[in-house]
Amino acid sequence: MSILDEAFAQKEYMVSQRNYFHAHPELGLQEFNTCNHIEEELEKAGIKFHRVAGTNVIGEIDSGRPGKTLLIRADIDALPIQEKNEVPYKSQNDGIMHACGHDGHAAYLLGAAKIIKEHIADFTGKVILCFQAAEEIGKGARDILAAGEVDNVDRIFGIHFASGLDVGKYGIKSGPDMASCDRFKITIHGKAAHITTPQSGADSVFIGALITTQLQTVVSRLVSPVEGGIIGVGSFHSGTTYNIIPGEAELEGTIRAFSAVNRKKLADAVTKIAQDTAATYGATADVSIEDICDPCTNPADTTAEVIESAKKVVPAENVLTNIDKRFGSDNFADYMRKAPGTYVHVGSGDSDATRVPHHNERFDLSPDGLPYAAALAVQYVLDYLK
Repeated sequence: MSILDEAFAQKEYMVSQRNYFHAHPELGLQEFNTCNHIEEELEKAGIKFHRVAGTNVIGEIDSGRPGKTLLIRADIDALPIQEKNEVPYKSQNDGIMHACGHDGHAAYLLGAAKIIKEHIADFTGKVILCFQAAEEIGKGARDILAAGEVDNVDRIFGIHFASGLDVGKYGIKSGPDMASCDRFKITIHGKAAHITTPQSGADSVFIGALITTQLQTVVSRLVSPVEGGIIGVGSFHSGTTYNIIPGEAELEGTIRAFSAVNRKKLADAVTKIAQDTAATYGATADVSIEDICDPCTNPADTTAEVIESAKKVVPAENVLTNIDKRFGSDNFADYMRKAPGTYVHVGSGDSDATRVPHHNERFDLSPDGLPYAAALAVQYVLDYLK
């Protein structure tokens, strides 16, 4: 049997696991039932595991022979979305849904783990199975790093299902793949006044509007169009009624970039624009910027390794190496602080129902996407740890 055949032999198992996770979604840092279930499955498979920081599960498959260590990461958290799909595995938790495929990530890795265990005589070193909490809120990864779980790892590997990519295809891109993510919060301290006497106050709404407008244009002046970047405001709250100039306003948004240099440049611009604009109109602005995750950049050498493994699983024309970089973010990138690795997009679309965009209340995965994810992970283990 080929590795892909072996993966399809585990399809029924992976689908059952995916459906369980989908029906029982949990938000970031609250994945206690999810972790318990993962641990039960690892125990059945005879795989050692331990818990990190509450809701991260780390499994280990040790060949018993000296060699390198490869970490495979799967995120496991869901989103605060009310599901609208009418399927047998519909979410049973009101207002929570696996709308980004993390249920499939956990399921494929459990399936891959069973196959890797069966091939334990065919590789040296260790495979670390990393079931990570709270990716959607930028948590989990750094708890795993802080616990030292990646200190002795030589390579990392991760996948994300892609509804816009056909089942049976892989997107594997060298270089910048996904953007960094920073979350900013701007609090404007103005002065309240009657709406008819603006000269007596410092209008936080007006100041906030000016800041928002300027932030929409600054990227085009500071970042090369070829490199790209985003500053976006997603939340603006101020005021209590129609005839009062509010003294306080609060803006929240995000900064996205593909390099550390541009990331800092844009963060500095947010702070300066907010504070200078507020000062011009008699107010002050407090700015906080939260580092959510690094840009995800696939090194050329690790990408080449995974591409060669992928071509053993599917025809070469189904390994897409020229996919566009995207402004979505994933804290898989943070593991690259410790070891080089590759982030792969795995096709999960095969119908209108499974091509719905991620983070949508009707998002779903094709069951056939699971074996392709598992097969690539297993093939890479056998190739890298040969």
